[in-house]
Amino acid sequence: MIISILIIQWTQFYFNSLLVNPFHVKRSKELDDNTPTKSDIKDPKTIAMLVKDGRYTEPNIPEGIYAEMRVAMNIYERLQKQLNVLKNQIINWLDIYFPEFLEVFSDWEGKVALLTLKEMPLPSDVIEKEVEGIIEYWRDKVDKRAISRRRAMDLVETAKRSIGKKEGRKLARQEIKYLLEEYELLKKQVEEIEGEMAELLKDVPNGDRLLEIKGVGVKTAVGFISEVGDIRRYEDARQIQKLAGLNIIENSSGKYKGQTCISKRGRGRLLLMIK
Repeated sequence: MIISILIIQWTQFYFNSLLVNPFHVKRSKELDDNTPTKSDIKDPKTIAMLVKDGRYTEPNIPEGIYAEMRVAMNIYERLQKQLNVLKNQIINWLDIYFPEFLEVFSDWEGKVALLTLKEMPLPSDVIEKEVEGIIEYWRDKVDKRAISRRRAMDLVETAKRSIGKKEGRKLARQEIKYLLEEYELLKKQVEEIEGEMAELLKDVPNGDRLLEIKGVGVKTAVGFISEVGDIRRYEDARQIQKLAGLNIIENSSGKYKGQTCISKRGRGRLLLMIK
C-alpha cells in the first residue's frame, strides 16, 4: 500500500496529472514474471513501467462552464435513478392494495390520478366517497374538462370488486402519503436541475446550435458537452468517436480478415448520448 502511494505521488509530481488505463495494467502485469499474480507490490511496478514507456493519457478535466455541466448531469442522473426507484415502489404499493386502480387510470402520474391517490388511495376510501363525492373533490382541484362522471363510476365499481390487501390499511395510507410526497419533491428537483442545465447551455459557444439537430433536446446537448468538454479541443470528429467507444476495429492476420465492429471502449454516458 505504501509503495502504491509513493508511485502515485511520484507520477503526479513528474507528469502533472496522468492516467494509466486499469485495463492496460491488467494486460501488462504478466510481462515480467509470466504469472497472473496481483499484489500491492506488483501493481505499482506495472503502472510505473507503463508510465515510463509513455503508455498513459492526460485526462480531460473539465473547467469553468464545462465543469458545471458535468456536475449538473451527475445530479440529474442521480435524481432520475431515485425517481425511477420511487415510481416502482408506488406501482408495487398499488399492486398490493389497489391493483384495479390502473384499469381506471392508465397513468397514475396524471393530475387527476395523483389527486385521487392522495385523497382516497384505498378501495374502501373510494367506496366511502361515492360517485358524487369523487366528482365534487375533482371539481375543486382540476379543470372541469378533466372531470369525467364515467371515470368516477368506473372507479367506484372497481373499488367494490377490488382484490387488494385489506389488512394494515391505516399505515398503508401513511406509506402512500410518504411515497407521493417524496415523488413530488424529486419531480420538483428534476425540473429545477433541468432549468439550470438550460441556462448553462446558453453560455456554451454554439451550444444552442445543438438544439437545432432533430431529436436533440437540452438534456442530450448538456450530456454530450459535459462529457466532451470544449469541442474546439478536437481536430477531427473521429477523436470524439473514439472517446465514445465508437471507433471501428477489426482483427486480421495474414490472409484472414475479420469483420469490422465498434470497440465500445470509451465513456459510457457519451456512448448513450450519441446512440
